[in-house]
Amino acid sequence: MIQNRQFISCLLLSVLLFAGVGAQRTQKSKQQDERQEDTIKLRADLVSVVATVVDSRGRFVDGLKLEDFELTEDDKPQQIASLSREGSVPLRLALLIDTSTSVRPRLKFEQGAASRFLKELVRPADRVALFSFNTEVNLEQELTGQVDKLIAAIKELKSRGATALYTAVYTAAEYLNAADGRRVIVILSDGADTVSDISLQTALRKAQESDCVIYAIYAGGRVTSANLRDPGAEQALIALSTQTGGAAFFPDELEDLNEIFEQLAAELRAQYVLGFYSSNDARDGSYRYLVLRVKQPGVTVRARKGYYAPRD
Repeated sequence: MIQNRQFISCLLLSVLLFAGVGAQRTQKSKQQDERQEDTIKLRADLVSVVATVVDSRGRFVDGLKLEDFELTEDDKPQQIASLSREGSVPLRLALLIDTSTSVRPRLKFEQGAASRFLKELVRPADRVALFSFNTEVNLEQELTGQVDKLIAAIKELKSRGATALYTAVYTAAEYLNAADGRRVIVILSDGADTVSDISLQTALRKAQESDCVIYAIYAGGRVTSANLRDPGAEQALIALSTQTGGAAFFPDELEDLNEIFEQLAAELRAQYVLGFYSSNDARDGSYRYLVLRVKQPGVTVRARKGYYAPRD
């Protein structure tokens, strides 16, 4: 009888001990899950800022360190958490080529210039996608590091239809959103959108939400008469580029495209990539204004003007 009681006591003690260990493990597992959740959330809230820094003569400024930069969000100083050079952050670029009838006389030359640009630009870790747009937007080549595939796709482009520029920007930004790295959109177009069912503001917002830097190259050629200019189209290209930290180029001659593409390739190879966690932890989807400066005289910084906060 005594042995049975001892056995039952031992059994109960073992059960209690096992339950205690299980509870500890459950609590520990719960804490680990919470920490992991916080880490994932923290990483998701990292805001990236791609910056191009030039001196008074337009030369790219090299050798800057994290402490050389200062950043404000809605006029409040922010602590920069990281600084990388372009070489350590691979490029994810969408090249958008206008193939509407308005650019037909220049398309062949543009195809050649764009092909030379990719040969100069793409490195082993980089990936480029090709979109054409006219009345419709077409993904001609998915993200790839194989320049020969991209050039072959560029050579096959044909001119037809109207111009859905804003839809093309929106589509490319959405496409790049899932890609890791520096997200860049390069537009080759006369900027005159005629058929998009979305607005310039909607396209710009999608690019900003996807952390895309936009570069726009005007493909309309030199206009000798003010009556033939399309200021709205030019301003659209300027807005898309400057608000995202890029630039707009307006070549006088078609032959200038080669030089502009060379300049663009050099810029993409001279950028800084900064990261910070906003001091404003409200996840309300609001737009927040950014100002990035370098603590050196005679230096100009080009970077995104703001971003949209995450939303729960």
